[in-house]
Amino acid sequence: MTKRSLFLPVLAMGSMLVPTTSFAQYASSPFYDHTVALSQAYGIEALVLRLDLATEFSAPYDDELAETLEEVTGPDYARFKGTLGQQDPALAADLATALAEVAEAVEAGIDVTEAVTTARELLAKAYAAIIPAEVRDTDAFTGGVMLNLLLAEGGVAEGYEEAVENAEPWEYPLGWAALQRVKALWTDVAAAATPQQLEDGEEMLAQLDTLYPQAEPGSMVGLNPEEAESPSQRLGGILETVVNADLYPGRELPRLAAHLATVTEEACAIYAEQPEIAAETIYAVYDLYDAHLADVAGLFAPEAEEQAGTSFAALISADDGDDEREAEASGDAEEEEGEEQRTAAESCTQISETLMALKTALGG
Repeated sequence: MTKRSLFLPVLAMGSMLVPTTSFAQYASSPFYDHTVALSQAYGIEALVLRLDLATEFSAPYDDELAETLEEVTGPDYARFKGTLGQQDPALAADLATALAEVAEAVEAGIDVTEAVTTARELLAKAYAAIIPAEVRDTDAFTGGVMLNLLLAEGGVAEGYEEAVENAEPWEYPLGWAALQRVKALWTDVAAAATPQQLEDGEEMLAQLDTLYPQAEPGSMVGLNPEEAESPSQRLGGILETVVNADLYPGRELPRLAAHLATVTEEACAIYAEQPEIAAETIYAVYDLYDAHLADVAGLFAPEAEEQAGTSFAALISADDGDDEREAEASGDAEEEEGEEQRTAAESCTQISETLMALKTALGG
C-alpha cells in the first residue's frame, strides 16, 4: 500500500528563539509534564480555528481556504482521536460524523453554520473527556496551549510568515484566528499578572493586532515575513512569568532528547495493540523535536537527524484511500495492515534510539 505523507509543516512549531531566562525559577514545565496532553489540546484548538474561519467567511469559499477548512478531518484530528475513541466511543463516533459533515458542506459550497455548531459542541466535550480537569484548568497548561497557538505552524507568527514569504495568503486567516484565541486565553491567565506584566502583554497583543486587523488577507507584497515573530516570542516570554511555567523546553537539549526518547519508548510498547493512541505520542514528540532539536541534530549528529526524519515520515502518514480499497478487493488488506504495524513499530523504536544517540551527542 502506498502512503500519502502527512509529514507537513502543520505538525511543526517552527524554529523557536528560546528566551535566556533560567527555567529553574519556574514551578512547572508543562511540555515535559504533559507532553502528549498539550499536543492533544493543540489538535482540538487547531480544529476549532478552522471552524471559526468557516463561520467568519461565507460559502462558497475560495478554493485554498476550502482546503484549509476541510482539514478538520486531517492530521490535527489524529492528535487525539485514538484516546477519544478509548475514553468515549460514542462521542468519538459523533465527532467523526460531525467533522465529516463540516468538510462535506465546505466542499459543496453550502452553509456550514449548523454543522459547525454541532462540531464545536462535540469538540468541547472531547476536550473535557481527554484532558483531565486538574491539568486543563491550570495556568501552566493554558500557557502551553497559548505558546503553541503563537508559535506553531499555522499559528500567529508562522501564519503571517507563510502568507508573506511563501505567497500563501490563506495561511493568514489561520494566524488571525489563532490570535483571537490567544487573546481570549490571555484574559483567563491575566489575573495572575502583575501590572507591568499585564501592560507588557497587552502591548505585544496590540502589535499583533496591527498585523492582523481582519481575517481577510490583504496584499502581502513588500511586507516583512518575520514581523509577527518578535511580538509572539516576547509574549511567550511574558507568559512564562505570568503562569510561572517553563514554556521553552529547548533550554536543555540533552534533557529534552532524553525525555522524548522515554516518551517514544512508551509509545512503541503499545504500537501493535493501540496504533492510533501510540501515534498521538509521535505527533507530540515530532513537534518538540522539530522545534528544538532537528537543526542542532543536523549539525552535531547528522546521521541521527537523517534517521529521525525517515522514521517520523514513516509514522506520521495516512493511507491512500484508493490503494486501500484495491488491497481489500484483492484480499491483501490484512497482510498490508500487518506489514504496516511491523514497519511502524520498527520506526518507533528507531526514533527512540535516535533520540538517545542525540542526547549523547549533545553531551547528555
